[in-house]
Amino acid sequence: MHVKMSAKLMAKFHLTLALVWAMLTIPTLLWWKNSILWVSLMSIYAIVISHLAAYSAAHAEKAASQALSESAGANEKAKQNSAQLNQDSRHA
Repeated sequence: MHVKMSAKLMAKFHLTLALVWAMLTIPTLLWWKNSILWVSLMSIYAIVISHLAAYSAAHAEKAASQALSESAGANEKAKQNSAQLNQDSRHA
């Protein structure tokens, strides 16, 4: 399954999650500070989010690299077309 998300949507999503985790600070400090289950869930969440961030960064790097190579190919083709036009104009 491939989910296409825009940067704006991802920014809102991460801001919302940051606010949720900030609000969970109070119950964590007051009631759940000795809960092993809560600490385990926070750890698992942090690990999963870290891996998703790394995947997202790798995917963005791959897309940027692909766009750069396509741009280089387009520039080379434009140079060839320009040289061909110059050569044709000299012969005419």
